[in-house]
Parts: sequence; structure tokens; C-alpha cells
Amino acid sequence: MGKPGPPGGSASSMGRPRKIRLPMLDTLAFVAAVSLAAMFAWAAAAKAVWPAGWRGAVSGFGLGRRAEPFVSVAVPVVELAVALTILWGGARAGAALALALLAAFSAAVVRARSLQGDRLPCGCFGRATVRDYRTMLTRNAVGGGLAAVVLLAGARNGIAEAARAPSGPELLPAALTCLGTVLAGWALWRAGGLRGSGRR
Repeated sequence: MGKPGPPGGSASSMGRPRKIRLPMLDTLAFVAAVSLAAMFAWAAAAKAVWPAGWRGAVSGFGLGRRAEPFVSVAVPVVELAVALTILWGGARAGAALALALLAAFSAAVVRARSLQGDRLPCGCFGRATVRDYRTMLTRNAVGGGLAAVVLLAGARNGIAEAARAPSGPELLPAALTCLGTVLAGWALWRAGGLRGSGRR
């Protein structure tokens, strides 16, 4: 006769720590991933719809004539890749790519500010405008925060394949998170517009 195993499971499972997933954390990661994918998809689509405004903004950063055509094409392509990766490739991989892209954007903003001052051209969402560099960096920080949440707690697969939409008691925190993201984006956009009108 074989020896009875330890109560509650096998020895291998007893020695292995169990991962505990919190429903609220899963919901927050899901909403952050959806928001991040929507933000980058919107940015890529806007540059395709208003290419002249985007190219004009790129030229205002002083990257050089050789780099400007490459950047004008590469940035929206990578932005679209971020959105598609989060949806169908892997939420964490897409968030890591988003963080790298946002870091590059922020470095470009800091460099342009040192050359041109506080007011910089912005064509991130297609139409070219002029914004305070702090507004642009704050917007990048918000996107970086979303990416960090997805990177730390998001699904390894794309959210369209593996993530579960919020339901039941999770609906309220999900709705509040969505509302907070929308209000933060609106506030940043409004602040940039008010600064622009105040300095003309």
C-alpha cells in the first residue's frame, strides 16, 4: 500500500506559494489597459487623419531634416503597435512598449524646451497646436501611470483574448476609474488651451 499524501494536496503543491489575485486589482488593470490602448489608437488615427499638422509639429522640435520624415512615419506606426499589442498580443508587452515611447516623447520635450522655451508645438493627437511643456510632460506621466498599472498587474495575453470585463460589484470602481481617466485627460487638454490663450 502506498503512503497517504499530506492533507490539502501534494507535497509539491504544499511547498509552492500560491498566487492570490484580487478582483479589484484585476478590474483596475483591465480599465487601465483599455484606456492606454484607446489613447494610443486615438493618437495614431489622428496623425493619419491630420498628417500636415503632425508633420508641422515634428518640424518644430528641431530634429533635423533627415530625422523628421522618419519620425513622422515611425511614431504613429509604433503607437498603433502599442494599441494592437495590448489588445491581441500581450497587455504587459504593450505597456512596456508604451512606457518606452512615452519616455522618448518626454526626452524630446525636455530637449526642445531647452532650445525653444516653454511653449512647444504639439501634434500628438493630429492637429498642431502650441502647449506649455509642463502640460505635455504631465500628460505623458498620466499615460506612464496607466502603463505601470498594466505592467505590474495586467494580463500576459491581450485583453481582447484573456481579460475579463468588469461585472457585478466591480462595475462601480471600473466606472469611477474610467471617469477619472476621462476627467484627467479633459483637465490637461483644458489647461493647455487656457495657457495658450493667455499667452497670445
